[in-house]
Amino acid sequence: MKRIIVADDEANIRLLMEAVLTEEGHQITAVASGREALRKILKEDFDLGIFDIKMPDMNGLELIQRIRELKKTFPVVVCSAFKHLQDDYVIGTSGIAAYIIKPVNLDDFKNKIKEILEQKQSSDSG
Repeated sequence: MKRIIVADDEANIRLLMEAVLTEEGHQITAVASGREALRKILKEDFDLGIFDIKMPDMNGLELIQRIRELKKTFPVVVCSAFKHLQDDYVIGTSGIAAYIIKPVNLDDFKNKIKEILEQKQSSDSG
């Protein structure tokens, strides 16, 4: 079981991700803002973060930047409707493991999360 934090200001998205990932056997912490996510990440250990870009108090890219200052290798998935941010430069410079476009295809979402967690596990053990 992996611990995953989900930050999205849309309650229906948080609930959907929480349900899907819990069904996959993961422990989920779902929050509505970037600041709340950062507070949780500072206090608890997570294996993965899944963040929206557009949140009211701290956008997803700001959140990722703050996390990078503290935890260089923390894997992050961005899940957003902003397709233009998907380019390689934004992903590469932000250290984003994956960029998933909303609306989310649930099978693709589950497969991508599984792949990232497997990569993290092999890098942690290797």
